[in-house]
Amino acid sequence: MDKVLIISYLIQAITVFERSFFYLILGRILMSWMNQGRRMNGPIPDFLRQSTDPILNLAKKIPHRIGMIDLSPIIAMIGIQLLSALIINILLSI
Repeated sequence: MDKVLIISYLIQAITVFERSFFYLILGRILMSWMNQGRRMNGPIPDFLRQSTDPILNLAKKIPHRIGMIDLSPIIAMIGIQLLSALIINILLSI
């Protein structure tokens, strides 16, 4: 395969990964608003928790509260976007 083609596929994969996590975290935020303090059970809430917990746990290590508002999902989204932009720029410079 051509080097340019491989880099193009890698960039597309990174973009899909970034968008997927953005929507997973967004779904988790919406789920937390809908349950109003109760823990929702079922396959979809469990999948959202299992897929986003590792990233949100990393974001929670940074000071992330303003009063009662938890900013860790926003920190995670920004972190994923910055990391993917950095990796894409590195791939483009090869």
